Amino acid sequence: MMNPSRRGFLGGLSGLVVAFHLPGCRPLTPPVDTTITLGSAIAEGQAADINAWIRVAPNGVVTLQMGASEMGQGVYTALPMILAEELDCDWAQVRAESAPAHDAYRRELADLPGHAQLTGGSESVRGYWSILREAGAQARAMLIAAAAARWGVDPSTLRTEAGFVLNGEERLSYGELAHDAAQQKVGAAPLKSPEQFRIIGTSPERLDLRDKSTGRATFGVDVQVEGALVGAVKHCPHHGGALVSFDATDALALDGVVDAFQVDDDKVVVVADTFWQAKRGADALKLEWDPGEGAGLDDAEIGRRLQEALDGGGKTLFKLGKLGETTLSTTYEVPYLEHAPLEPLNATAWVQPDRVDVWAPTQAQGVTRRNAAKIAGLKQEQAFVHTTLLGGGFGRKGFWDFTDLAVKVSKHLGAPVKVLWTREECFTRGYYRPRVLCRQSAAIGPDGLPTDWHIEMAGQSIMTMFVPALAKTKLGAEVVIGGMSHMPYAVPNQRVDYAYIELPIPIGWWRSVQGSTNGFFRECFLDEIAAAGGQDPIELRRRLLADNPRYLRVFEAAVEAAGDVSAGLSRGVALFESFGSISAQVCDIEVIEGRVLPRRVTASIDCGRAIHPDNTRAQVMGALTMGLSAALYGGLSFKDGAAQQLNFHSYTLMGMAQAPEVEVVIVDSGEELGGVGEPGLPPIAGALCNAIFAATGKRITTLPVGNQLVG
Repeated sequence: MMNPSRRGFLGGLSGLVVAFHLPGCRPLTPPVDTTITLGSAIAEGQAADINAWIRVAPNGVVTLQMGASEMGQGVYTALPMILAEELDCDWAQVRAESAPAHDAYRRELADLPGHAQLTGGSESVRGYWSILREAGAQARAMLIAAAAARWGVDPSTLRTEAGFVLNGEERLSYGELAHDAAQQKVGAAPLKSPEQFRIIGTSPERLDLRDKSTGRATFGVDVQVEGALVGAVKHCPHHGGALVSFDATDALALDGVVDAFQVDDDKVVVVADTFWQAKRGADALKLEWDPGEGAGLDDAEIGRRLQEALDGGGKTLFKLGKLGETTLSTTYEVPYLEHAPLEPLNATAWVQPDRVDVWAPTQAQGVTRRNAAKIAGLKQEQAFVHTTLLGGGFGRKGFWDFTDLAVKVSKHLGAPVKVLWTREECFTRGYYRPRVLCRQSAAIGPDGLPTDWHIEMAGQSIMTMFVPALAKTKLGAEVVIGGMSHMPYAVPNQRVDYAYIELPIPIGWWRSVQGSTNGFFRECFLDEIAAAGGQDPIELRRRLLADNPRYLRVFEAAVEAAGDVSAGLSRGVALFESFGSISAQVCDIEVIEGRVLPRRVTASIDCGRAIHPDNTRAQVMGALTMGLSAALYGGLSFKDGAAQQLNFHSYTLMGMAQAPEVEVVIVDSGEELGGVGEPGLPPIAGALCNAIFAATGKRITTLPVGNQLVG
């Protein structure tokens, strides 16, 4: 159980706290309000904060505060590894702890303007890499300075090793030096060279593994605040619609139900002593909805609007050479997708006269804090966000509607409350992966190589949800066309056009964002080009990547590891670059009576440097499995703007029995760090569908594959 009184835990620490300057942030005194700890807790009153990130206990235990959210991607191990490497501490003594929402933990965003405390875009490791290395190196220099003062020697004569400062045969532990070190003032500290790394590049046991395996880990749904009520919500099912009226008479007559009230213009919340009571109350509501803009908005109408936008011509956003006449043309389409993390949306909030607390599995601490303060009518420094572990996120928990709702409900009640969404409500009010239409045309030269490639796309931009003013700009388009422009293949004449479209259906980040659509579009059409030009798909890619050695190396790594195709199987390949990393995949399938059975996937990834190789492999496996499930089964349909798939009986996910054998090869190039959590997803749909063509001669141009081969 997470006890909210723990917020006073660190307030009484006897250790000294020093200001620490983070790149891109103002100097400040490190915040001391934290929530969950993974591993052994530090005894009260005995630890010292060396800087905003590092706390050292007398027994040598080093606790590192993490500004990113842990949602299974391993950042609560990878980020501490970076800090511990430069700090030069004993990994067995390292613990990780969630940091509060605070400007100290903001980082520069790779794909959006400004800084934020936000987990997404495969940016945690690459976004915090320099910050944490500098923090660790500076803390190490402070510990050396403290030891030098105690011994009366020059700091340059000392060295560190596994949590100790050494002076010849003498040594002092970091725990012994921590309080003195917190008072030291040092300048910029030198960083280790890669050749000196002893932690980075290894695969230690994940810091969150034991707690997750034994049930001690705290997820959002596990939060318990004394005296808290529980809320269940009913949203207007029609996107673009609103609540007309509701009757809560039957709900309020049920045992345990405390209140039922409208929130905003599109939802009703029922509050009770337990979730089951609240859910029964919500189900007993009599609700009348106005579909508003959602009226008549079904799959056919959405498709008509997309086609109209595509045929109307879009804005040219990328051009290379001079596009000539094309002879090969195909239109591809992908559907809306739900994130469907295992842990449903939930948040616990407590609005009090002088503070507001939010406990949540959020990817967006900064926005959650700002909104909580605004809703509560308080200053931002009076808002405290406690980030729990996330039972999956995939981008959905990077939104703040579920945390805002909990704060609004707590403010209405004047009491702490946990608002837990049912799976049906999560599907009803998602921020979905958008439906996109893509027409591609090409011309092929006498040598079988493409000379011209025209890409036309139509769809919504997720910038509409975040920064509406940017939705129609080049940045707003980039989250749709990324990977289609500046492709690695040597095609002399290229053009990418994008037609922006507005619909009331909300969309947002979905694991790998535009990569999840464009990997399918680009790599399938490249196989069409290969067939039209009489080329083998693998050989064509080799020829087109001849002047791009890094990409070619990644592609060859996957092909070589895959070996020869086994008897009875058919093979497809794909390559895609995203989030600073390159991934290639080889998919071997079997088709039995129209059913597509993935048997083996061989993947390669170049993310610059693998911080934790085992976790890198795990993330690629997880990403391609999610992408494979979506390609085979995923899709949301709509009627009057309302999602028609509301749970897993109608929104199919691939089970373990259907999952293929996966091998992941890491290509360590030493280039700038790239992401790991998402780049493994984009190639898989293309590799799968190219394998389907190899097996059946049928092109899959619309996802999901579903039953397209049956009959």
